[in-house]
Amino acid sequence: MSLAGGKSEGEFEVRIGPPWLTRFEKARIIGIRALQIALGAPVLVKIEGNTSPVEIAEKELKEGVLPIVIVRWTPGGRYQEIPLKYLRLHP
Repeated sequence: MSLAGGKSEGEFEVRIGPPWLTRFEKARIIGIRALQIALGAPVLVKIEGNTSPVEIAEKELKEGVLPIVIVRWTPGGRYQEIPLKYLRLHP
């Protein structure tokens, strides 16, 4: 059962978990995106010089250009799909 709520794009509400990206979600996103870049995926930000895939993935995450959706689950089997642009980056 989804908790999407049927709201329009400007009224999105994070209902499961904190309103920021957890350190575990951040690590997974950076790792997966770095692997994609290493395997030849197009880079979504402007890079200067010789930059590692991990540094590029971190820059893409900071600039908010990744079209990624986070799925958060509850123990009861409910879930919410949260577009990355609605989650704040935790310092």
